[in-house]
Amino acid sequence: MRWLSLAGAMLFAYLAIVPAALVISTFDSACAGGDCETPFAQDALLVALYTACFAGIAGSSALLSLYFFQPTVRGERLIRRALVGAVAAVGTTLFALFALTFPFPALFTLGVGGVVYGVLRYLNAPQEPEPPPPSQSPSLPSPEQSSNGHGKLNGHPG
Repeated sequence: MRWLSLAGAMLFAYLAIVPAALVISTFDSACAGGDCETPFAQDALLVALYTACFAGIAGSSALLSLYFFQPTVRGERLIRRALVGAVAAVGTTLFALFALTFPFPALFTLGVGGVVYGVLRYLNAPQEPEPPPPSQSPSLPSPEQSSNGHGKLNGHPG
């Protein structure tokens, strides 16, 4: 598992180049002319989103490389949180780019996604457990069960 984390660290370090280059290209664009002018608010939003992507991906890379040298349960939790943060940042950035180009289809997609999420959440809600039959009291064990709720094992009394 340690070697897999090292390979993941190298892959994520390579992937972090893309958002870093996008941040730099926002400040120093190679494009010139009237078609290349974008509003400052859009540039600021994209820089913030690209920076969040870079932080999530580079942070995941750093945590994966640290896990290679010292694997811990805490390190696994941190890697999971960093990966979730990276996915959230990349997803938000992709949606923002879609919304900047096509605002109405993006709102429609967001609405449909929200409805699908709500329906799936409702259909997969945890069910309430059925109450025990009235003949058995939950506080008194039956003769077939031991006092801890398990059946008798190996002929030993409960």
